[in-house]
Amino acid sequence: MSARGWLIRLALRPLAARRGDGPFDVIIVLGAALTPDGRLGPALAERVAAGVDAWRRGFAPRLLMTGAYEAEAMRRRAVELGVPSDAILLERTALTTRGNAVASGAILHAEGLRRALVVTQPYHQRRSIAAFRRAGVDAAPFVFASRRNPPRQIVREYLALAIYAARGWLA
Repeated sequence: MSARGWLIRLALRPLAARRGDGPFDVIIVLGAALTPDGRLGPALAERVAAGVDAWRRGFAPRLLMTGAYEAEAMRRRAVELGVPSDAILLERTALTTRGNAVASGAILHAEGLRRALVVTQPYHQRRSIAAFRRAGVDAAPFVFASRRNPPRQIVREYLALAIYAARGWLA
């Protein structure tokens, strides 16, 4: 392993959340950037594929796609990958991880769903899970082998963790 690879792996270790035990009521796939022409960006495409994989493996009977701009594109891709449209819920308001947690929590409550498996890259798991728990969602991370671990995102995540902690947005 290269020195860069070793450093990235070392930096990711504290950011990854511990895997939770099932069963789960829903798989929440967190939004990320779209390309300028409206297609799923690389990180988002990876998240949707991982969410569909978790659904196929029977971790939960439903998916919840999150994000003000990306939820509908995520739903379309999941349907292309074989998920029935009626198994997919949409959260179309959130612009941030905290927004995802709060808005998704409201949807889960309205649907009578309690336990959520959250799909995002390892660098984003600790903050995401803590934000969802703070919003009252019994959340656990879906652990998958991600190819999206850019050093810039890892540094940004440490800063975001500090901001969320200072604002009281983490459980």
